[in-house]
Amino acid sequence: MRRFLPAALLLAAFAIFVRAQAPGVPIEQPGEATGSKEIIEKAGALREAGKLLVAEKVKELLGKPVAEKVTLPPAKAVTISRADIYEQARRERVRVGWYYLCHKCNHWHTRLSGGYPLTEDGVIATCHHVVRPQDDMREGYLIVVDATGVVTPVTSVIACSAAQDICVLRAAGGKFLPMPLNDAVRPGDAAYCLSDPLGVTGYFSEGMVNRFYRKPDVKGTAEEALRVHVSTDWAPGSSGSPILDQAGNVIGHVSTISSMSGGASAAESDPRRRGTQIVMHEASPARGVMLLLKNAEKEAGKSPVEAAVAK
Repeated sequence: MRRFLPAALLLAAFAIFVRAQAPGVPIEQPGEATGSKEIIEKAGALREAGKLLVAEKVKELLGKPVAEKVTLPPAKAVTISRADIYEQARRERVRVGWYYLCHKCNHWHTRLSGGYPLTEDGVIATCHHVVRPQDDMREGYLIVVDATGVVTPVTSVIACSAAQDICVLRAAGGKFLPMPLNDAVRPGDAAYCLSDPLGVTGYFSEGMVNRFYRKPDVKGTAEEALRVHVSTDWAPGSSGSPILDQAGNVIGHVSTISSMSGGASAAESDPRRRGTQIVMHEASPARGVMLLLKNAEKEAGKSPVEAAVAK
């Protein structure tokens, strides 16, 4: 019996090594960030049923949103573990983007980025640049995909701001897990992000709030220029993904990434300053989403005559 013991131990060790992850932890699959065949088929069924919003209509709504009152859930106060924040983000986050035909072939594609539900009945926030139709589409439709793979059509734009890189959508017919907003954060507070950078699905990172600042090239109010730097990791494909605090509230969403160098003159005087010196992660803060929704509520409350005069 003893001679079989080492083999049994090896087999048990191998089983642990093969599994590697705790029970219930998903194994990410290549290609899911850009859209699986199943998502394309589901979106196709919605298109054939006439339920999807075409790109031309989305462009029109970005210019003239259909304002409505949105009641946000209160921010959560109880802190949770990093692992629980990941689990929450995995269940609640959505992907927002385009189901489209390109100019090069007759196959349908998807281009999906991040987003997060603000209400159970389908108010979804993401980046303005995610929603803006792109020139590489000859036909396109805007969709929302939840964590279980359910595809929901976008039916309207409630509020948006290119300056703030924020867009709030209405996705009708779905049932979502709302993610509360929190704008009471400070530099040094924890920040977490679950996104799909460069097609790497389900990438979870931890960082902190670095600073709040006003973007100098934004033409608008001080609130519209407000941005936040955080040190969580992201890349193209992460846009619109929620950035979470220690309680799982959304404190902002991924907007841009930029590398900064010492510049040509600095490199001439000191070769060590040549190339990228730091990578900056810029987010649109939760306060910006709140401001847009507050303005949308005012707009929705206007009489038809007041609305006509305002336009």
